[in-house]
Amino acid sequence: MQHVSACRHINPVVRLDVSKTALVADTSRHSFGLICDSHAQEIGTTASRRLRRGADFLAAVQFMVGAGYHPKAGRTTVQLAEIFAKRMARSGEGHFPFSAEATARELGLKRRAVYNHARYLRELGLVAYVEHGSKRNVLRTRYGSAWTSEHGYRGTATLFAAVAPRVWDEAMGRRIEGEGYTARQVGVTNAGRELAVAAAVDKQRKRRSLRQTEPVDNPGQCTPSVVVPQPRSSSSVGGGIKDRTRERACREKSPKHRAKGSTGWSAARTAAAMREARCVQLHTWWTQGSCVRQLAHSLRPFFKAGWSWEEIARELARWTVPLRPRHVASYVSSEIRRRANTGQLFLPDGLIAPYRQLATSTWDDNGTQHGPRYAAMQARKARTFRPAAARAAAALAEIRRILSRHADLRPATTARGCRVPGARPENVLLSSAEIASLVETHDPVVACETLWAQAEETAEHRLDTEDRLGSWEYWPPAGPEPH
Repeated sequence: MQHVSACRHINPVVRLDVSKTALVADTSRHSFGLICDSHAQEIGTTASRRLRRGADFLAAVQFMVGAGYHPKAGRTTVQLAEIFAKRMARSGEGHFPFSAEATARELGLKRRAVYNHARYLRELGLVAYVEHGSKRNVLRTRYGSAWTSEHGYRGTATLFAAVAPRVWDEAMGRRIEGEGYTARQVGVTNAGRELAVAAAVDKQRKRRSLRQTEPVDNPGQCTPSVVVPQPRSSSSVGGGIKDRTRERACREKSPKHRAKGSTGWSAARTAAAMREARCVQLHTWWTQGSCVRQLAHSLRPFFKAGWSWEEIARELARWTVPLRPRHVASYVSSEIRRRANTGQLFLPDGLIAPYRQLATSTWDDNGTQHGPRYAAMQARKARTFRPAAARAAAALAEIRRILSRHADLRPATTARGCRVPGARPENVLLSSAEIASLVETHDPVVACETLWAQAEETAEHRLDTEDRLGSWEYWPPAGPEPH
């Protein structure tokens, strides 16, 4: 096995400081062979145990790379592991996706270099396959027989699991129960306890030194009780005492600084607003029981406009609130803003911020400001999804060509035949002779009064006929005629 000092490509900064403990410094006591068999790099056959925290994964990577177990692993390998550790936070099982293109762009490397360093991590027993990526189109499998070229192409990504080899656990003094991926830590040895205590002390020491060396970033204003009094010195004032007033008068006036989060209201003004809000709360049923301070803060637009508590109470009474809001102050703030922006409430300009109007996007009209933006978006889609976009554009062009051909072959339509002879619907105006011939050959138009009279006469005739047919009268037989 190659010695650590022989690995000149390994950066000493990456290597762990293990000079204090003979257990970790003597790496010959923990033999390790590279896992070159691809079958042993799967999640079900790996000899390493599962890791779920990115910090543990980075510690294992730094130990294995710094110990020189792999002759080609170095700083780039650790940088790739840092990217993997960030992606581990998205999964509770310690799994993370692996995209060679995205990782290469993030690291500024070639795809082949990313593949090589990922292989180094697999050979060190630090990552294992959960799922192998495939270039098979999963959309074709999803849609089945309904799949068309417009659905496009989508492959599957490779999924890795963060694992730790047994040699790292032994060097850290951990007691492991079980074998393989499902093994778990059940305790620590005496050497492991000493290492943990030393690491905690070193971390605390670094934190204290960092706290003492770094300047304190406190842009907020301190209270007078916190400000340390400084002794007065005449040397710090230039020009003598007699020029101090002139210098201050000639100095450019700087704008008053207001701390972040401050509203500019004094304590007395805030207390007066709270008293007014308390009166409003007593006269409005759905504000009772809420926080007076929050209610006063939400009613500040009214106070700035010069409203009294009676006017505010009358305004709130006109809102006709059916139920008590869950958060009264938030409801009051949003309702004031809504009514001011819709014209139902009139307040001075500048008190209520207007609603932000979202820019409406149009189609591909280059005459507007949204046309170039749409064209740029389509160009970006064409670059990103070039195969699917090309197929969709070709299909759209083919459909347009077929529709245009059908429109050319369609026979010319003629005007529908009119049931009135001599009338031509395509003419806008008729001559007097044509109108006279139409009146002679057709019945005149019946007026409304004549039409209703004819309808009533027909109805009376029908009722009279039904009465005669439906009723009968008994007539006795007539006697014999006299001779």
